[in-house]
Amino acid sequence: MRPTLILSPRFTEDDQALWRGAIHLGWGVERLPTWRVPPDILTIPNPVLYVEAMFAPSIAKSFGLRLLQPPDDWLPCLPEEYRKRQISLMSLGQARMLEGIAFVKPPNDKSFPAKVYRGSELPHEYGDDTPVLVAEVVQWEVEFRCFVLDREP
Repeated sequence: MRPTLILSPRFTEDDQALWRGAIHLGWGVERLPTWRVPPDILTIPNPVLYVEAMFAPSIAKSFGLRLLQPPDDWLPCLPEEYRKRQISLMSLGQARMLEGIAFVKPPNDKSFPAKVYRGSELPHEYGDDTPVLVAEVVQWEVEFRCFVLDREP
């Protein structure tokens, strides 16, 4: 049985692209009408979730699914040939002591905005032990994103 893509109630460019891709592959597609999963959708046998990170744990739990979370250091551990820049995992306290500017982001959530900061400008409402990814600042001409499973896009 083919999977069914489950989308959040919010429409985005990304979920529209995934919706089109799922249809192209012959998958079913369901959009949640609210942030609560209706009983009829819970009976879908092979759900694939694409929902906002904030709601993903509760929605996955409704389906009896366990979410996979990459380790905090997955991006810095990628070979340089794929990331094309220097990226380090460090604590927010260490990042606050950096001289100059760097692109800083939380590794697996959006707890604070990912952007270019001076060390002293980093958010103060998070503890010094909060993990962050710190990358050299680059300028993009174009950006492509895709989903890869088993090295197949």
